[in-house]
Amino acid sequence: MKNVKLISGVLVIVLLGLTAVVPGCGPKTAATGDTVRVHYTVNKTNGEAVESTLDGEPFSFTLGQDQVIPGFEQAVLGMKTGEKKTVTIPSDQAYGEYQADLVFDVGNDELPEDLVPEVGMMLQASSNDGSIVSFTIIAVAETTVTLDSNHPLAGEDLVFEIELVEVSSSGKAGTTGVSSAALTEALSNGKPTLAEFGSETCAPCRQMKPILEALTEEYKDRANILIIDVYDDMALTRSYGIVGIPTQIFFDSNGEEITRHTGFMAKEDVIAQLEELGTD
Repeated sequence: MKNVKLISGVLVIVLLGLTAVVPGCGPKTAATGDTVRVHYTVNKTNGEAVESTLDGEPFSFTLGQDQVIPGFEQAVLGMKTGEKKTVTIPSDQAYGEYQADLVFDVGNDELPEDLVPEVGMMLQASSNDGSIVSFTIIAVAETTVTLDSNHPLAGEDLVFEIELVEVSSSGKAGTTGVSSAALTEALSNGKPTLAEFGSETCAPCRQMKPILEALTEEYKDRANILIIDVYDDMALTRSYGIVGIPTQIFFDSNGEEITRHTGFMAKEDVIAQLEELGTD
C-alpha cells in the first residue's frame, strides 16, 4: 500500500516501509519566459468590481511577452504556485493616464451603415500599422457620436487579488476564453451556433454575460453558445470584421453565418433568433 505526503516542499513516498525522498517537487516560482495560469479579481480603489476569473477558467499568459499590463506582470513574477496576494497597481502601470485629447466627435456617416450607435458601445478600427484601435461611444447626438479612445480603465488605480495556479516552463499551459479552434469545432458539429464577441471592459457585454450563461445551460443539447473576448484573440476578431462590441453572430447548423447584431440583446430576442435557426 502506498502513502504520499508533502512535507516542507519535499515529496516523501512511503512504500512498504521504505522511504525515498524526491527533491525539487515543491511549488514552482514564476519567472520570465514561463507560461502561467492565474485566477484574479480586480476592483477599482472605490470597491467597484471590474472583472474576475473565479467563475471560469484561470487566465493564461507568458511572462516577458508584454501580454498583460506591466504592474500585473510584475506582481506575478516571483510568485509560487498556490500563492495568493493582493496588490494595488497604479494607473501608470495599468492602462495609463486619461488623455482628454483622445476624445473626439465623428459624423454618423462615418460609422458602418448597419450600426445603431448606443452609449457604452465599443467600436474597433485598424490603424495604419495593422493594429486594432478601440473606441467607446460616450455620447450620441442627432448627426454625430462622441468617441473616447482611452482605455475604459485609463486613469484608474486597480486592486488585484491574484492566485498563481500553474507555472509551465515549456511555454505551454491551459488556455482561457474561446479559441478559433473551439469556434471552428462548434461550427462543424451540426448544431446552430451563437458566438458573441465582447470584453469584460464593455458595460453592455457584462449585461449580456449572465443572459448567455443561462442560455448556454438551457440550450446545451441544441445549440453552441460561445463568448469570445476580443482581446484574447485579435486575429479571430479581425477575421470576422468586428467593428463594435458586443457583436452576436448567429450561424446555422451548417456553420453558415445567418445574421449578426451589434449592441445589447434582450434574452427574449436572443431566444427568438436561436429558435429561427432551428434548435428543436
